[in-house]
Amino acid sequence: MNDFARWVWCGTVGLFGLIGLFVAAGAQTGTIGYWGGIGFFAFAVLFIILQIKVHFDHAERHGH
Repeated sequence: MNDFARWVWCGTVGLFGLIGLFVAAGAQTGTIGYWGGIGFFAFAVLFIILQIKVHFDHAERHGH
């Protein structure tokens, strides 16, 4: 995946993670909306961290 596509994916997933936090904030504690929003936010953070790791691993492998 090239760098532009990685930026687009991370931006899109980050936006949906933020929307997940808004869903969790509007839901009652312990409901599916609350845990779903928190879970999707956690997924978004982990996905973005993974993409950063993949980028630096690729750069190190190719000597950039």
